[in-house]
Amino acid sequence: MITERIEKRKKEKEELQAQIAIEMNKQIVFTAPQIRAFLYALKKGNVNDENNRRGIINIFLRAIYLYDERMTLLLNGGDRPITIDDILLDEIEANNAEFACSLMTAPAPTIKKTAYRI
Repeated sequence: MITERIEKRKKEKEELQAQIAIEMNKQIVFTAPQIRAFLYALKKGNVNDENNRRGIINIFLRAIYLYDERMTLLLNGGDRPITIDDILLDEIEANNAEFACSLMTAPAPTIKKTAYRI
């Protein structure tokens, strides 16, 4: 009786190990140059292309919580939420009053290169 249970557990273990091996083979591993090339392609992408905008949002943004007086963003890079309230929104709108389009579709300002490496 005990030997039967031991044999049954050994079979279960072998099956689970086989399933783990199959799942491990499904994983895709990216190299640093591949990641850099992908991020560079996003940077150089067309801001008017809806697929490019959706891709950027899907990659960097985990969730948006909208409230009456504020919105909270959760980024994929961390667990700390970013809260944007009415005062900040009013300030952003006041500084960008001359633009006829939304901030979400306007090109980002040029940023000086830093020494960060991926």
